[in-house]
Amino acid sequence: MKPTSSPLTPEVAVESPEIAGEDELERLRYENEKLQKINRVLMRRVEMGWGNHSDAYQSFEDAAMLADKVKERTYRLQQTLHRLEESNQQLELARRETEKSQIQAEQDRQRLRDAIESISDAFALFDADRKMVMVNSRCAEFWQQHNITYELGKTSFQEITAASLVLVDHKAKAQKKVGVYPDPIAQTIFKLRDGTWIQMQERKTNDNCLVVVYTDITNIKLAEEVRYETAMAEQAELLKATLENMSQGVVLINADRQIETWNQRFFELLGLSDSGVQRGDVFAELMQQNVFAKALFDAISFDVAPDKDFLEVEMMLDENLVLLVRRNLIPGGGILITFADITERSRNQIALRESEQRIRLITDAMPALISYVNKDLCYEFVNREFEKWFNRSRDEIINHHLSDVLGHKEYQTLTIHIARAMLGQAVNFELEHSRDPDNVRISNKTYIPHFDEQRNVIGFFALEQDVTEQRRTARALKHAYDYMEQRVNQRTKKISEINLQLRNEIEERQLAEIKLLEAKREADQANESKSKFLAATSHDLLQPMNSARLFADALNDLILGEEAQKLIRSLSYSLENLESLISALVDISKLEAGLIEPVLDDFEIDDLITNMVNEFTPQAEGKGLRLRVKTTQTLVHSDTYLLARILRNLLSNAIRYTNEGSILIGVRRRKAGLQIQIFDTGIGIPQDKLSEIFHEFNRLDAKKRRHDKGLGLGLSIVERLASVMNHTINVRSVEGKGSCFSITLPYADKLAQRVKPTPAPLIDRFNDQLEGARILLIDNDDEICKGMETVLGSWNCNITSVQTLEELQEPEFLTELDPQLIIADYHLDDGDTGFDALEITHQHLDPHPPVIMITANYTNELRQMVREKGYSLLNKPVKPHKMKLALSNLLSNAKA
Repeated sequence: MKPTSSPLTPEVAVESPEIAGEDELERLRYENEKLQKINRVLMRRVEMGWGNHSDAYQSFEDAAMLADKVKERTYRLQQTLHRLEESNQQLELARRETEKSQIQAEQDRQRLRDAIESISDAFALFDADRKMVMVNSRCAEFWQQHNITYELGKTSFQEITAASLVLVDHKAKAQKKVGVYPDPIAQTIFKLRDGTWIQMQERKTNDNCLVVVYTDITNIKLAEEVRYETAMAEQAELLKATLENMSQGVVLINADRQIETWNQRFFELLGLSDSGVQRGDVFAELMQQNVFAKALFDAISFDVAPDKDFLEVEMMLDENLVLLVRRNLIPGGGILITFADITERSRNQIALRESEQRIRLITDAMPALISYVNKDLCYEFVNREFEKWFNRSRDEIINHHLSDVLGHKEYQTLTIHIARAMLGQAVNFELEHSRDPDNVRISNKTYIPHFDEQRNVIGFFALEQDVTEQRRTARALKHAYDYMEQRVNQRTKKISEINLQLRNEIEERQLAEIKLLEAKREADQANESKSKFLAATSHDLLQPMNSARLFADALNDLILGEEAQKLIRSLSYSLENLESLISALVDISKLEAGLIEPVLDDFEIDDLITNMVNEFTPQAEGKGLRLRVKTTQTLVHSDTYLLARILRNLLSNAIRYTNEGSILIGVRRRKAGLQIQIFDTGIGIPQDKLSEIFHEFNRLDAKKRRHDKGLGLGLSIVERLASVMNHTINVRSVEGKGSCFSITLPYADKLAQRVKPTPAPLIDRFNDQLEGARILLIDNDDEICKGMETVLGSWNCNITSVQTLEELQEPEFLTELDPQLIIADYHLDDGDTGFDALEITHQHLDPHPPVIMITANYTNELRQMVREKGYSLLNKPVKPHKMKLALSNLLSNAKA
């Protein structure tokens, strides 16, 4: 079969230049001959006319004109001949160029054939009608090998394609794609029945011809398959390693509900055994190994929500393990299940929820509107008051924009303040707004920005307080002030006129007032001087009283005659009354001078009441009365010393005004505090006198009880001491049957309560502990020393007294004496105090013996100093019985 010429190189029909030049020359010659004939005829007619016609001149003119035309035509003929000659030359050049082009075209066509033949791919060229015009030898061999016939110039592209379809393996999916830029190329890859892979490329030429190239890519496809299998194997290994290193448990189940792959973490989290587990085992059977796995399988079973591609379940297997299970459906019917240990996250979530609940309890209890707005200007937190104000539920506010909740108008008003807060500025302002026209409110708003770790603003906190009433009150006050100022201005003029009249009278009254003020100042100075004098001289007043009481008590212990005993009893009674009077006057003066300040502390009320009972039992028994007590171990907050003074005065009054029966000290728990009550079966108090008994110098039945030399200051002192400590005093009484005085004390703070140490047992309050006790007395008053030596000597004590610090510093004095107890007076000579003397004893005695500090100074500073040093304190005048009880307690505790 002989191929025909290609349509890519069509032959061009070109007219020969020699033929064109000869025709033009012939035409010009013909025209020249024609003109010459016309010229001869005209000349002949002219010649004939001159002889036959009379108008010879006219004929001459015509002949002349004809000659000019002939001349002009001759000139044009010469130009035409000249142009004809140039055309012949150009035609000759064109002919030569055409011959060269034909030779070059033939060479190019041969090169194209050689190039197409040299490529390794099969090549075919089809013209614009898709008729085959050229193929290379490889393409021809391929078609001849598979018995496909073709003919150049006749066989079409569709025919050759249809004949080739029987060779294609239709089981292998063909791939086709079309490229648009830069040239339209269609590329198709398909597989032949013999396993060969062919890539067919189709491309149109500029003249709408079609070039088809067939390339054998079998080796490339095989190499790609090898690379794909290798990559898949590597990915499988990488996936397996990844699964084993994941903190989550993973299991992949195929469409037949069989296990495809898994990691070891899956077995560890569910407590399953991996022995004997193989790919293809039924997943449901594996999950029946224990209760936990079975429960998980029931929660994520394939029958649970089968229409959901994703299912998430959180389960607590035990208190130490919480799992998050996710079930994902994958294409093809498979299932991927992951198990994540979220125990710590669950605990943190529980802690966060509890913390949020506590915060919400606090914020919901606050009357202000509290909210938090994120950087997108959406609410993330609001309290209950916020919900009430906007009359919306929390779900209708959270995650909603400010403009949706506040309204567009109010939001526009707040825009500038919100912008400042989002720039990191704390903003405080007031705004008037309303939820309805009849309820206009004024709010004080505060915006506080919230920063992250990089100091970027991520939101702000909003606090809103309703200050409507405060502002209304302020406006009302301003209005009232303006109105009053107007009224004042109106009256000022009138008052000015009255002032002019009263000025003279005022000047006179000022003179009188100055005199009155001077008189009052002198009276106040006298009263203050009296109070300070009595308070300052209390030591000097009580010092001789203390020594007199000691000597009287020493005389009372001696065996004397009946007359002497009467005199001693009278002396003791007089001294007791005098002591009571002086103590009351000193207390009143100190209270008036403001020298008594409470030292509040927590203490056990049982200890104080027990001491009061021990102190007043002998006095009650001496009058034939029975002193009863009902107490409890409760901590109260008060001043121990001042409370003891109050109870002593109340017990003294109860014993004084009770002739027969009993006295009861009781304790009751009240909501307001612990109430101490003192009941007596005495003479009682009339109802109309209950408000007068606390007045100074007021006594009941003073005329009937002349033997009682009191001044009526005891209850006045009680009321003033209770007022100093902010305690409440109450009294109720039935005349002729008895009275009840009560004082209410605040409870101690429970956080301040502490375990009370068990006190050492009290062994014989009297002589057993005092027998042979070595006691050191430090006092600068010789009479006091003699009185103390006499009294303590009557109790079989070995007492040694010193009056100066120099005596204490004598060599070996303290070590040889080795006292078991020290009694020290606070005021010594030359400005020295008992603390200075005790410092000396500390230097020589180890361990240091217990100390009793005796003083007439009632200041809180001294009491605090004595308490800090661990000493006992007795105020002058000292009652011998109280002294004896204190000595016995300290000595017994020291021996214990």
